[in-house]
Amino acid sequence: MTTLQSVQALLKANFDLAPETLQPEAKLADLAIDSLAVIEVLFAVEDAFKVTVPSEPAALHNQMTTVGDLVAYVEKLIAEQHPAMAGGEATP
Repeated sequence: MTTLQSVQALLKANFDLAPETLQPEAKLADLAIDSLAVIEVLFAVEDAFKVTVPSEPAALHNQMTTVGDLVAYVEKLIAEQHPAMAGGEATP
């Protein structure tokens, strides 16, 4: 399962969203995922991907505006914390 597929599964499970709405270019705001919900998703990301999401300014989280942005952030965390897993399949 790719990182995108894993993030899509998390979003589907947490927000009961149709899979076809979870394309990389989909805007989180259009999916009713606000900045508070992004933080909740990041907690789920920590559990699923065994990474630690650093305490960062809310402004950084506000830069995540699409599903693709969220996936890119998760892949960055994986690359930094689990280099052997980076760039390929993600196994949450």
